[in-house]
Amino acid sequence: MFIVFEGIDGCGKSTQAALLSEWLTIQGYNVLLTAEPTEGQIGKFIREEILSGKQEISPEALALMFTADRYEHLATEIMPAIQEGKIVVCERYDYSTIAYQTAQGVDRSWLFDMNKFATKPDLVIFLDVKPKIAMTRKEGKEIFEDKAFLEKVYTEYVQFPDMHRIDSSKEPRVVFEKIRDIVSRVLR
Repeated sequence: MFIVFEGIDGCGKSTQAALLSEWLTIQGYNVLLTAEPTEGQIGKFIREEILSGKQEISPEALALMFTADRYEHLATEIMPAIQEGKIVVCERYDYSTIAYQTAQGVDRSWLFDMNKFATKPDLVIFLDVKPKIAMTRKEGKEIFEDKAFLEKVYTEYVQFPDMHRIDSSKEPRVVFEKIRDIVSRVLR
């Protein structure tokens, strides 16, 4: 099974992915907790150089980098783990690239076409929180951590029809109970 957490910066993806991975492990499942950008060379470069603001590149080039990182992620981590029977829990995936780079002005259909190779997750959980709240949770260290920009990203995210939307403005344990219920139904 392949489960993806999506949402704007500050929505609680890291917290909820960790809680879900821990709960699934306690239930006896073998779990791979992973994230994009990855810890691979492309992912590290994206995080350390681009998202930090040290280097600037065009939104199109950034979309290509995220997609290249995703391709490697699928080949080296996600698909091997799924083939081994593990449950993969991933923070961010193709919807992040589409939402963020469309908000930067990149053509949405081009982004969809570029990510056609990406294996579809069994479950996409959108942690729904308004940018005003999300900004109180972030320290503003990355280039996208800006309220006006996150408003655009949020507008792009809510256009995806096949996500389970969960209000993540609540306490983390309350949010996790809703996630646990959804995942439990899917695992049956």
